[in-house]
Amino acid sequence: MLTLSWTRPVVGAAQEGCPTPTRESLWQALLHKAEFPTGYVPAITDCRINERYADGFLREIRRGELTFVQRVTPQEGAGRITYRHLDDTDIAEIRNEIGEDEDGRLTLTLSITLTDGPAAAVLAQNTYLRDLDCDFHGTLDAMTEVLREVMTTGADQGP
Repeated sequence: MLTLSWTRPVVGAAQEGCPTPTRESLWQALLHKAEFPTGYVPAITDCRINERYADGFLREIRRGELTFVQRVTPQEGAGRITYRHLDDTDIAEIRNEIGEDEDGRLTLTLSITLTDGPAAAVLAQNTYLRDLDCDFHGTLDAMTEVLREVMTTGADQGP
């Protein structure tokens, strides 16, 4: 799978000097966005919550002519809300995550993870991304092999 992400400061340059939002106020706003996305996401024209769970809810959204079912899981401690698509779509999941920039200002990161088909198409069309993907797949394979060895033999033994 391929993940793309975009990060922006929550307070823009035009808002400098205004009261600074807190992590808690941003979290509450993200929870509100999860339940009432039409006021936040221009492409979403309708939203209905179908079920609620102890750790989130199931929602149905309308985006253009398409309807999607998403399992929404807020994780306050991580400052993250995950939207997992449960139907056949190009996107496996979307994440909204609170962070901080190098100056300690709040940021919001929007990430999407593509399903295997679209990810393969993107990699097939872009040599740079394909080479990067191949390099990091190899790196991850090597890392996990050493991690498995360290976990079974003990960290102080080393590879």
